[in-house]
Amino acid sequence: MLWRHLCLVRAWSAAGLSTCLIFAASAFAEPEEPTPVAGAVTETVRVLDARKAGDIELEVRGQGQDRVRLAIRNTSEKRLNVLLPPGLVASSLPGQRGGFQSMGLGTPTNQPSGFGQFKPAAGGDAGFQSIPTKPADADLSALTVPAGETVRIDLPAVCLNYGLPTPNARDRFELMDVDEYTPDVRARKTLRSLATMGTSHGVAQAAVWNVYNDVAFNEMLPRARSVVNPHEVALASRFVEALDTSAESEMLDPAYLKESRLFIRVSGEGDLAQDASHLEETLDGLHLMGLPLRVVRGDERPVASAPALFMNVTLTASQTGETRGRIVVTRSTGQDRWVPFGKTSFVENSSVSVLDGPTLVRALDRAMASAFVSVKMAHQGTSSTRLKVENRLPFTISSVTIKPKGSAGAEVAPFAKLGIGPARTGQVSIQAAGGSIDRVQLNGL
Repeated sequence: MLWRHLCLVRAWSAAGLSTCLIFAASAFAEPEEPTPVAGAVTETVRVLDARKAGDIELEVRGQGQDRVRLAIRNTSEKRLNVLLPPGLVASSLPGQRGGFQSMGLGTPTNQPSGFGQFKPAAGGDAGFQSIPTKPADADLSALTVPAGETVRIDLPAVCLNYGLPTPNARDRFELMDVDEYTPDVRARKTLRSLATMGTSHGVAQAAVWNVYNDVAFNEMLPRARSVVNPHEVALASRFVEALDTSAESEMLDPAYLKESRLFIRVSGEGDLAQDASHLEETLDGLHLMGLPLRVVRGDERPVASAPALFMNVTLTASQTGETRGRIVVTRSTGQDRWVPFGKTSFVENSSVSVLDGPTLVRALDRAMASAFVSVKMAHQGTSSTRLKVENRLPFTISSVTIKPKGSAGAEVAPFAKLGIGPARTGQVSIQAAGGSIDRVQLNGL
C-alpha cells in the first residue's frame, strides 16, 4: 500500500482542528442572463437524466482531496433547475495517470466541513422519521442553469479508493449513480445514506474507507490523523454498526443513529428531591439538542455504544420564581466505560413548583450548547463579522442558532447544514459585532 498516496485532507492546525471556510458566494451564483421574456420555460430535471436526454453537458474534474469541481452547460433552449440526488459518484476514467481516486459526492449546500443534505427531521424536535428510499425532487439540491450558460461548483467529496493518488484539476471523471458504480448493496446504502442524512467530512470519509475498502477503524488514526480524529472514527463505527443491523432497504433509518446517545438523571438537594423525581418522569423521549433523552433512574448505569453523553442534573437552592441547577456530564468511551466530560449550570425563570419537562429541557439545551460549543471572532468586517464556531461535543453539529451581540431584542441567526465535526471548528458570518451560541442541533452522526 502506498501510504504517501493516501487521499488525505491537510491538517489545518497543530491541535487538529479543521477550519471550515464557507464556500464563496460566487460558487453558487447563477450566471447573469437577460430578463426572461414572456412565456420563457423553466424545467426541473435530474442531472443524469438531463445528460442522457442531451439537455446538458457535464465536465467533472479533480479538485484536491475533499471535493470535485462540476461544470454543467445547458445546451437546451430552456432554463433548467438541475437536481443533484444523493448517491452520485465521480468515477475515475481508465488510462489517466495510471489510476487515481474515484470520489463519492455530497451536496452543493455544504460548507467544506460537511457532507450531505442534512435532511431535516419531520416535525422538528420530534426527531427523524423514516427517509424515503428515493427522495422526492422537492427535497433535492438544485442548480439553476440559464439556457446556453455554464454553472461551475465545487462539491464536497470522499475518497472511494484508499491508497490511490489524489485527483487534481487535470484529472477528469465520469459522473454516475452509485448503483452504476458498484454492485455492492452495502456500499450503495452507505453513500446514499451519508449524502442524505449529513455529517462531517471526517465521519463520512472514515465510514466510506471502512465499507468500500475494508480499512479497520483502528488503522485509520495512526495513518490518517489529519483526515479523521478519534471522535469521528467513533461516529463512523456507530454508523457501520447501524448499517449492519438495519433493515434491508436502500437507506439507513436515522433512528438507529439517534437512539441511546443522550442519557439523563435528575436529583434534587433537600426538599427539591421530590420535585426532581416528578420532573425526571416527564423527560424520557423529549429531545435535547435534537437527540432523544433516555432517563436513568436511581443508581443505574446507562448502557450505550460510544459516543454517548450522560448528564447528571441536580436541582439546587434557588430564589423565588426561578429554578437553578448544575449539570455534571460524562462521556462513553465504549465497553460500559464512562469518563468525565465537563460541568455547567443553568437558571430557568420559573419556580420548580410550576416547571415542566419541556421547559426544563429547553434550559438544559441552552446550557449544554453554550458550555460545549463556543464562538469567537475570526474577522471584523464593515458590514458583518466572521465567527469561528468550535465544537467540543462528541457529535457533528448540523446547525446552530447564534444570538447577536449588542442588538437588544434582535432575533437569533440560524445557520443550517454546517457539518462541524467533533473537535473541529467552522466559520459563519453574522451581521452584528459578534454573537454567542443560543442552541445547537445534532443528528447523531
